Amino acid sequence: MPFDGTDVHLLASQLGLPDLRQAASEAGVMSILQVSAYYAERRVRHSVARVIEYQTGELELRVVFQGVSLAEPLRLSVARERMEALDEALLRVKFAKLGDQAGLTYAERSLWLIQRAAGSHAHGIMVAPDRPEMPYTAIVNAIDACLPEAIREIPLR
Repeated sequence: MPFDGTDVHLLASQLGLPDLRQAASEAGVMSILQVSAYYAERRVRHSVARVIEYQTGELELRVVFQGVSLAEPLRLSVARERMEALDEALLRVKFAKLGDQAGLTYAERSLWLIQRAAGSHAHGIMVAPDRPEMPYTAIVNAIDACLPEAIREIPLR
């Protein structure tokens, strides 16, 4: 079967999260950064993390893990300095103009779908975090350094 990333793109809705564009256009929301982590080997749980920036200046990280039953997503606060550093890294590599990393397959150990949305605009790219290729490595490293909670791996048991 040719790779089209459908499973990764559907992960957020499968985990009960509202559509990204819909969530970004809700009252009081300025922008959302979403990281969907899909693990082909199935040794850890798939996850989706959303950093929501509100007009009040508050930043909130919401994380959902496949197979973990919670009434609501796990909610954590995020320091503004960390998000500013991540935003700078995304600007440096021209995230808004990037497409998916070339040559991706479902044979990759893991795949990340990284999306940004504000109002009705959304853009996303898919990367293989274990395959070092610029500029994708810079994005993976920035997420790892600035937002490690978004990509925490929870083992299957």
